[in-house]
Amino acid sequence: MTGKTSLKNFGQELSKKRLEAQLSIKELAQLSGLPEARLEAMESGSGEFPTFDICYRLGQVISSHSNQLFVLQDLWQALKADKLELSQPTPT
Repeated sequence: MTGKTSLKNFGQELSKKRLEAQLSIKELAQLSGLPEARLEAMESGSGEFPTFDICYRLGQVISSHSNQLFVLQDLWQALKADKLELSQPTPT
């Protein structure tokens, strides 16, 4: 996808899941192998759309540090919602 990206739904879901797992951004970055700046951008609703591999890595880390189930599915659904919103025409 080119142009403006919005990770509003994904960012909110990632932040919620991370906090429920009691992980800091720094800890999630270390455990997932992703840069802190990328995670901060995603949580703020900006940055590049994450790939399935990135969603999988984040889901695995968060799931392994909490009793949360279906983290990957929740993150992927939020990402799909963001992509769908971007594909909708804006009212003029």
